[in-house]
Amino acid sequence: MSDISTATSNVIPFKFGKQQVRTLLIDDQPWFVAADVSSALEYRIAGDMTRNLDEDEKGTQIVRTPGGDQEMLVINESGLYSAILRSRKAEAKRFKKWVTAEVLPAIRKQGSYQDSSNRMKTLMDDLVDMTETNALKGLARHKVAHLPASIQRSASARIYSAVHTRFNVPRLELIPASQFESACNFIAAYAVLEGEFIPKGQGKSFDIPDKLGECERYLVSADHHGNRQVTPVPMGAFVLTRQQFMQSMLVDRDMPVSTAEMFEFVALATENLRCRFLFQAARRDAA
Repeated sequence: MSDISTATSNVIPFKFGKQQVRTLLIDDQPWFVAADVSSALEYRIAGDMTRNLDEDEKGTQIVRTPGGDQEMLVINESGLYSAILRSRKAEAKRFKKWVTAEVLPAIRKQGSYQDSSNRMKTLMDDLVDMTETNALKGLARHKVAHLPASIQRSASARIYSAVHTRFNVPRLELIPASQFESACNFIAAYAVLEGEFIPKGQGKSFDIPDKLGECERYLVSADHHGNRQVTPVPMGAFVLTRQQFMQSMLVDRDMPVSTAEMFEFVALATENLRCRFLFQAARRDAA
């Protein structure tokens, strides 16, 4: 944690409902008293909120109060943004709008803080909220629920890693709201897109036999170094377009699918539809 208490700072007070939120300018940048923010977001104590913040997002500062100068824990704009994203409280969304619509514009008028691109509001308004983030996590849990418990954690990590790469974000909370539906679809289709159910052979490539049995199949691909890889394809794996998949499983019914697998498919499809509904409702609310 950094010590930024080089001078006593004048406070710019704001009211969020009945909760006072004190802000101050340090080197022309807005900082916020952590205890006030944690109360507004309904954290038990400020330490619960700041524990996971980066060191450059928090610090201590001498703040002028009616009872005299006091050293207080403060967080900067980035720290505030992280704290709001991590909060699961219902107040977080309202607090976010209050900060971006009232607090930051007022600070710009009272001090020399400049944010001409309105970066904070753009970031906060354009990202998925906690409800949507939890929906994405729920989809991921469904994807690994059928796997042995011993590998569910690593399988979930692979899904999250693929999502982070696909949407170029370090964590789910930073996915743009406009891409929420795409993220739902990506997770729902992950096994098909990534061939998750095709055995990896513990990193070893197989040789294709000169003579193949009637039902033998192999997948030829390249690893990240460009080296040729050959992997046996089990009989339960299929290469189909989306339309072929639905036609084969639901209409022609010539794809061997167990009742348990069909229920799993229905559960995932229902969750996907729920995600789409949340996304569309959020867009309507924002309009």
